[in-house]
Amino acid sequence: MQRTAPAVLLAAALLASPTQAAAVLPTEVDLAYYLPEAASHDPAVPEPSTVLGFEVGEWHVRPDQLVAYMERLAAASDRVRIEETGRTHERRPQVLLTISSPENLARLDELVAAHRALSDVDPGAAGAPRDGAESVAGGEPDLAGRPVFVYLGYSIHGNEPSGANASMLVAYHLAAGRGAEVEELLANAVVLLDPALNPDGLGRFAHWANMFRGAQPVADPDH
Repeated sequence: MQRTAPAVLLAAALLASPTQAAAVLPTEVDLAYYLPEAASHDPAVPEPSTVLGFEVGEWHVRPDQLVAYMERLAAASDRVRIEETGRTHERRPQVLLTISSPENLARLDELVAAHRALSDVDPGAAGAPRDGAESVAGGEPDLAGRPVFVYLGYSIHGNEPSGANASMLVAYHLAAGRGAEVEELLANAVVLLDPALNPDGLGRFAHWANMFRGAQPVADPDH
């Protein structure tokens, strides 16, 4: 059964009577709401709330909290590597997660070199790849057994914080998810995940929004 999106819940509440509204609006956030139905996860891999102190969606995540969670995730899962790629203008770390099967991560340098070789074309050989990029008949590269590289970048705009919050859910599910679907995905893909492209903007917005947030959500159904 498809879940009802929060925006739909809110719209239904606004159209309902005050009594109905109180019954429709969710009173608390549950991690399972965001994850695939019937999905199971490795209990040894920390959920976001164990690091944040709140569930994803209850508060706006700050950049320092986001990085702290991703570091914990990488420490707990053999599917995840993390690296600092630079620092922002306000000296916040920018990190990149590489998520794949343990087997792919063990030969990551080899996979990266082969992937880069696909675009290293010899202009004098009618589009044939240079040395190091195997080819098959017709000059096309041989992609058998090679995972696809996927880049996921979240929250480029500071006032668009949902991406950074969602990045924790994606990273957690890929790191902790059990079952054939997740395992097949990671066997055939190397996911490069940047949890916040703009940590400074995210930090400004999260601080402002959390500072002015009420201790309780607005209870007035006409709000």
